[in-house]
Amino acid sequence: IGLYCAKELLDNGYEVKGTVRNLAKKEEVLNTFKKNDINIKNLSFEILELTSDNGWDKAMQGCEFVMHVASPFRIAIPKNEDQMILPAVEGTRRVLEASQKGGVKRIVLTSSIVSMMSSIRRGQFGPKDWTDINYPNLSTYIKSKTLAERSAWDFIYKNKKKSKMDLVVIAPGGVFGPPLG
Repeated sequence: IGLYCAKELLDNGYEVKGTVRNLAKKEEVLNTFKKNDINIKNLSFEILELTSDNGWDKAMQGCEFVMHVASPFRIAIPKNEDQMILPAVEGTRRVLEASQKGGVKRIVLTSSIVSMMSSIRRGQFGPKDWTDINYPNLSTYIKSKTLAERSAWDFIYKNKKKSKMDLVVIAPGGVFGPPLG
């Protein structure tokens, strides 16, 4: 999803500052874009970790808009749920805090439909519904997406007077199509 977001922005003339966990990932992204003839003239990178405070404030300098797409995903259930939950929740908080300090106008958070409907077994659901993370047999991924999105909304509501930053959440139900890489 992140590669397609960056491609769309670059194709439309935006300056894009991407975040990656390490230099190898940066090279992988650059190679993917080169193979797909994507113009990388307006692309730069910051090496950041969702689990570390280092570098986030610097990374947000000069940004008007932020798309927070990153979240840990593993098919296998981790031995400890915090391996997925903490990076998702704390990473979202880090992005929001640094964005607020940097004067970002709007954050677009990629959540998931699972944060709304995974504990609802019939009827309708909508934007005011939340998955009950104590519902039996929920995956760690569902819990992490639900808790991360809730933490984003809590942050926005608590800081409404300090900041005029908007939060927009998209909640895809499935992602289909060919990968860029």
